[in-house]
Amino acid sequence: MSDSYSKTYAEARQKFLSIASTRDAKVITAVHPSERGVEGEELAIDIAIFGDPDAEKTLFLVSGTHGQEGYYGSALQIEFLRDLDIPEGINIIALHGLNPWGFSHLSRTDNENIDVNRNFTDYGVASNRDEIYPPLFRALCPDDWTEETTDWSGVRDELTRKYGAKRLVSAAGGGQIIEPTGMNYIGTGPSWSRSVVEDLLPKLFAKAKKIAFIEWHTGLGDFGELSHIPMMEAGSPGYERMFDWLGDDARSTWTKGMGDFDGVTPDYRGWFSAWLPTVAPQAEWAGMVMEAGTYGVVEVMDGIRIDRWLKFGKGRSYLSREQMREKMMDKLYPTAPDWRAAALKNGLAAQQSFLEGLQRW
Repeated sequence: MSDSYSKTYAEARQKFLSIASTRDAKVITAVHPSERGVEGEELAIDIAIFGDPDAEKTLFLVSGTHGQEGYYGSALQIEFLRDLDIPEGINIIALHGLNPWGFSHLSRTDNENIDVNRNFTDYGVASNRDEIYPPLFRALCPDDWTEETTDWSGVRDELTRKYGAKRLVSAAGGGQIIEPTGMNYIGTGPSWSRSVVEDLLPKLFAKAKKIAFIEWHTGLGDFGELSHIPMMEAGSPGYERMFDWLGDDARSTWTKGMGDFDGVTPDYRGWFSAWLPTVAPQAEWAGMVMEAGTYGVVEVMDGIRIDRWLKFGKGRSYLSREQMREKMMDKLYPTAPDWRAAALKNGLAAQQSFLEGLQRW
């Protein structure tokens, strides 16, 4: 198994910073002003510049928007950048640990239960998905964690019949403002992570004219295979360019990964990568979220539900907290050697395709 994978946030950060130091990369660090890691360690967003900062073309790689998923994105950054021969005229910027609190504490959200990947939005703006969130909240987030209370299939089927699959999946996973202790909570203002990147990224991309980016996640898709979620408008030059780089097979992986809901994709709000192009309006952009698939959507959602219960659950559980944590992590960062090998291989190939595509662009 690759030594680019880490067991703790502190280990992952040390590996990332070590490679940056070895390669004389410039590192910009924003340390969290109040929170510490699970071992008492410093928490920080680290941004390393590995190429020519004055180059017109930039490849941007992001890990750790959702905490537990940071281990995979971090491994890809470390493995890719360790010995990469960076082409002339290319800048490579790697953002390590967008949500360092969640990365360290093994949580999807930050210390305020804000889903950082729903926080890049207008706060307090309701939508029709919020109308059906209260019954979803009661079904998805029970006080007791038993085999009976965690079965939400009845509510899922009822709401799907009443509102349709798209509205259901959007309410369940697309971001909500109703319940601060619920999943996919948007927050009432900018998270610490958002404040940091709002300040730093416009300066880092000020000279760029063409930017390709990948934000790494885990969950959706076949086991160890990639699911591609484009952030460019369908049919736009940036959208078509990415699939020229990756191949046409990548076009259908997102809907395939939503097979539990008949391929219906959610209407997300507040995604970091959807907001990202606003930091450098002078540049052309081509980028996407890429997920390394683990299990089906419902199983992955069960992992996210466990994460939420470990923070807010008040009742009894048929599993110990340690068993629940292990089950949660398996859904989002499997220990299986075949998953880790395949996910790393596929992720590295995607990063290389983007780098080569950026050179031709």
